[in-house]
Amino acid sequence: MSINRKISPPRLARRFLQLYCKSEFLEEIEGDVFELFERRVEESPAKAKLLFHWDVLRFFRLSNIKQIKKSNSNFIQMTRNNFKIAARVLWKQKTNTVLNVGSIAIGMACFILISLYVKQEVSFDKFHENGDRIYRTWSEEDYGEGQRFFYTSSPLPLAPTLEESIPEVEATTLVDYGNYLVGEGENRLNERIAMVSNNFFDVFSFELLKGNQANPLGRSDIVLTESYALKYFGSDEPVGKTLTVQLGSEKVNYNVSAIIPDMPKNTGFQMNMIVSNEDMERFYSARAQQAWFNIGPETFVLLKENTAQDAVESKFPAMINSVLGDDIEEGQYVLGLQPLEDIHLNPDFPASAYPVGNPNYVYVLATIGLLVLVMACINYTTLSTGQSIRRAKEVGIRKVVGAQKGGLIWQYLSESILITACATLVGIVLAYTLLPTFNHLAGTQIEIPVDAQSIAVYGLIVLFVGIATGIYPAFVLSNLKLIAIIRGGSSGGRGVGVLRKALIVFQLLLTIFLISGSLVMKQQLNFLQNSDVGYEKEAMVYLNMYSKDGSEGIFRQIDSGFENAEIIKAKLNQYPEVTDLGATMHIFGTPGWTTMGFRDLNDQFRQFHLVQTDPYFISGFGIEMVAGRDFDPNLEIDKRESILINESAAEYFFGTEDPVGKKLPGEEFGKHTIIGVTKDFNFQSLHTQVEPLVISQNSEPITQGISDLTFDSYPIPKVFFKYTGESLLGVQALLENVWAETFPNEELVFDFVDERLKLMYEDEARVNKIAGIATIISILIASFGLLGLTILVVNTKVKEIGIRKVLGASPMTIMNILVRQFGVQLLLAFVISIPITWYIMNQWLSDFAYRIDVGIVVFLISGVLSFLLMLTVIAYHAIRASRINPVKALRVE
Repeated sequence: MSINRKISPPRLARRFLQLYCKSEFLEEIEGDVFELFERRVEESPAKAKLLFHWDVLRFFRLSNIKQIKKSNSNFIQMTRNNFKIAARVLWKQKTNTVLNVGSIAIGMACFILISLYVKQEVSFDKFHENGDRIYRTWSEEDYGEGQRFFYTSSPLPLAPTLEESIPEVEATTLVDYGNYLVGEGENRLNERIAMVSNNFFDVFSFELLKGNQANPLGRSDIVLTESYALKYFGSDEPVGKTLTVQLGSEKVNYNVSAIIPDMPKNTGFQMNMIVSNEDMERFYSARAQQAWFNIGPETFVLLKENTAQDAVESKFPAMINSVLGDDIEEGQYVLGLQPLEDIHLNPDFPASAYPVGNPNYVYVLATIGLLVLVMACINYTTLSTGQSIRRAKEVGIRKVVGAQKGGLIWQYLSESILITACATLVGIVLAYTLLPTFNHLAGTQIEIPVDAQSIAVYGLIVLFVGIATGIYPAFVLSNLKLIAIIRGGSSGGRGVGVLRKALIVFQLLLTIFLISGSLVMKQQLNFLQNSDVGYEKEAMVYLNMYSKDGSEGIFRQIDSGFENAEIIKAKLNQYPEVTDLGATMHIFGTPGWTTMGFRDLNDQFRQFHLVQTDPYFISGFGIEMVAGRDFDPNLEIDKRESILINESAAEYFFGTEDPVGKKLPGEEFGKHTIIGVTKDFNFQSLHTQVEPLVISQNSEPITQGISDLTFDSYPIPKVFFKYTGESLLGVQALLENVWAETFPNEELVFDFVDERLKLMYEDEARVNKIAGIATIISILIASFGLLGLTILVVNTKVKEIGIRKVLGASPMTIMNILVRQFGVQLLLAFVISIPITWYIMNQWLSDFAYRIDVGIVVFLISGVLSFLLMLTVIAYHAIRASRINPVKALRVE
């Protein structure tokens, strides 16, 4: 019994009771709950403590709760007065106010714009009502010996099989794209058309503006976006009108059934013309409709509510085994699901029609936006601290008349919040003004939202940034000792000096890092765009051909495209400014050249790329031969049987042996002979190494021996030539004249090869531009920061500078004093930035097969620029301080 008497009620519960309970009830309630506790503790101490908590909560009633004191009105009045005083102080110190507001406003504008871009990138297709239940299928075939195929496109039989075999699947929908001629007569245009399942608008939440809302995708219906409705029908009502589409040898009249808004930028379904794939025979062969090893569309799956992804995937092996049976061994064909919201920024899955972005670029831009804002915040902190000495007397007077530390802190926080609020308003206006330019640079269509949620977010940002930037100066000012103020000093303590120096180092570190990183990105982009890719690209023009009407099958379309290419080449050959004419199935700057696979004589699976050309491809692009010879236009055997391979293919297929005169190492290939080997040239992006390539004038002997064929770049031929005219602007007029004479009913599509190559590095160029602008902004903000820091040093050394001037010190001597204050911090920031920048930029460069090395020159340039920046700001203040009358400086005492 004596042991139990020593057990006390839980301390937290007792304190909570004393906190909320009215004083007139507290003694009585405490007596009751303590008495109950003493009774229960004899039976079970643990149970007694638990029930004591319950008793305390049970008495937490409105009648027992203390009334809130009426001091709120005083607090509100005090806050109002604080903001009035803050406004007067800011108006009086106009220079500092402009620097503070300008610095934070610039940082805030940069932060807002980059935040909106990042928000767009991470919000891809998150607006669909059932988005959390939509998945895309993926498949992986692994046959060993390097025969691994990973697809996010899928075979056509997959969708109906999923619906029949998996009860948890509510619906499936297919999405595929193709290029077709749209229109009649002279108005035919080559358009990208989406072929989707009838339930596409039931699965995805895209708005239907007008037309058939219930069933917009009938067998002969087409849905248009607003811009395409305007493009084809102008101001006329488009619904009910007819569009003619050339599908192979058949012309199909589609009825415009509905109009949808233009697709938003944050969706992977960039469609302008949508038709139903209900009539599969129009788009796919009978074999493709039944083949499990031919991939085509993307298959999206809508799962039933409360269905786990793992539960569905666990049933896939049995389903695959039931449909493929003996065609595969266990583990050779794996099927899975990828959440819709995960597709855009997940490069671990291969890209298909749905675009996949680089998440690293999103992280880079998000970090840059945050760093710029942090630099702006540091600026306010340093500038405010720099003014603390000037306000020492104000603090002393406030303390003499009875001001408490908390009141002083709130007073100075009010100033920082007011400045942040003004800066945020200016930043929003600045961001709105710069939005069109940013959209152009980033290739986006973002808008600055103005709604209750956005206003609330801006309010939270103002509070957070205002408190974060003002808390340090507020504590510095409120901690000033009254006796030190009376003596004319400003004892902020040693810790204040250490933190201030840390802020200096951190800000200089960020500046050097952004300068170095921007220089590395610029160098890599210049390397990508200006490196020797192994072929001529300057002033090289290409134009797309069309296959002849009635051409059935992809290979017949390719052959008829080459026939049309010969017609246009004959016309262009009449112009002296057109040289190096040729035709090719693929052109540089377009990814996804035809890929083929086969089993060699050792039963090992091998892959290579194929491009079908005319005999002038090598000479036209100036590609170097390293063995054998080029195609001879006068030799008929070259047109039928001869092929060229690149160095990578020679090493891949034959090792160190001479491949000239040999054949590709496969039994099923038709009659062909390797007549030459080209030097490796980068027909793909410099992100990847040069892969094996076969160049042929006749693809039939090669296609006879393959077991696998894929291509992402449309293989209908292109005519290319070098334009040697005085101005490249003359190309369009020349081509329009020739094209109108030759193919008046088709759309002319042409481009420059070097422009196509630039598009391959569009993401890198976009990030580099934004990073470059952010770097300039950071330098500007850093200048404001150094200005504040210099003001701080000058203010703390007023008497020293005055005495030195009396003794004959020159402006250079004063500048040396100021340089010594920042030289160590700059050197420390420079040393710390080198390993950080080197590591981060090497991580970024690892995505490129061909890349620059991060050398010491980059760091030297960034260090020198930072030093010159510091010197410029210091020189201004050194000259200004040297002109101050020493009498006024010494009068401070």
